[in-house]
Amino acid sequence: DMNNCDDQAVADQALDLFAEQADASEENSKYALVGPSDEQYEQLLEILKNRLEDGLGECVYEVGIGDGIPDGLCEEDMCASHATLQSLAESIDADLSLLREKQAEEGKVAEYLVRHKPTEEDFTEVRVAVIGNVDAGKSTLLGVLTHGELDNGRGFARTKLFRHKHEQETGRTSSVGNDILGFDSKGGIVNQADAHSSQDWRKICSQSSKVITFIDLAGHEKYLKTTIFGMTGHLPDFGMLMIGANAGIIGMTKEHLGLSLALGVPVYVVVTKIDMCPPNVLEETMKLLMKILKSPGCRKIPLLVSNQDDVVVSATNFTSERICPIFQISNVTGQNMGLLKAFLNLLSVRNSYKEGDVAEFQIDDTYSVPGVGTVISGTCMRGLIKTNDPMLMDQTVSVVQAYHRQVNT
Repeated sequence: DMNNCDDQAVADQALDLFAEQADASEENSKYALVGPSDEQYEQLLEILKNRLEDGLGECVYEVGIGDGIPDGLCEEDMCASHATLQSLAESIDADLSLLREKQAEEGKVAEYLVRHKPTEEDFTEVRVAVIGNVDAGKSTLLGVLTHGELDNGRGFARTKLFRHKHEQETGRTSSVGNDILGFDSKGGIVNQADAHSSQDWRKICSQSSKVITFIDLAGHEKYLKTTIFGMTGHLPDFGMLMIGANAGIIGMTKEHLGLSLALGVPVYVVVTKIDMCPPNVLEETMKLLMKILKSPGCRKIPLLVSNQDDVVVSATNFTSERICPIFQISNVTGQNMGLLKAFLNLLSVRNSYKEGDVAEFQIDDTYSVPGVGTVISGTCMRGLIKTNDPMLMDQTVSVVQAYHRQVNT
């Protein structure tokens, strides 16, 4: 009898295991979103919650991918899957936006961006260091991206970013500057076009699900120490290497690329000024760029981004550090600017943090605000800082403010 009981227990365990495997197979099937039962719906919801948590509030969800069977769904099944995914997203206060659709063996395959809606508490921040030789158009591009207006060809866009009088006079960045670009839960840009005043960072952050922080670094050789400080002290997730199409790969371009490689920061390349560059010069610049990226020192896989499919493929595989997306843009005509914005919208946070770690905040700058006292700005290098957390510092500071968040010390 004891043996019979043991055999029955083993049989029950085996049946449970087979049931779990069948459920897992059902969830991974391309038909998982087509009319799921209540139990399957709850399992799909839990999977989506976990994916959003792993992706710090967002994930790319593929619909119609087969598990051991040919990819693709018919129009009716695709509509049903979209409706289920929309319902799942709404139930966890997230938005759904279509990234791309493509034809597969048995129908269509779609990729959707699922992203939490903006909250007052926090947002996802991706930090991008802007590097490249002097006069490559770094500050001009940031002015166009963050203020929503194209350049006039004479440096109009960059004047919004300069902090010092000599920068305004020379048109060259000498300090580490910061600017932000906010995206809402549907991938739309939050920044409002305003040529006459600076952007309200607090307003942008309160309306954004994701904020791209651009760290505008100096391109001139004599400011190399400042650039190195920006690359090491500001903890960038990615590097945006700027190259002027007409000038080519000159000056500090190789040094800045080498600095990114040494620090293990994934780099994508933006070739600017294509509106004023002769086709043969642009071709030579691209040939040399491809040669450098493929060289044994870099070992990158260059990918020229020319459509939305390229954007999705490059952004979702970018954290591997091997792929190097290349954009050809014009700050004057706006050519391919939409592709670059779509790419920035899909960039994911690379530097993770653990809540249990001791918080460490690196101070970059200090300000004296009338009626408030000393205010500091900088980067949280590790751990988590919350409102009213006590912080140990070398001097007494009344308030630490990061964009719209305040931490009393």
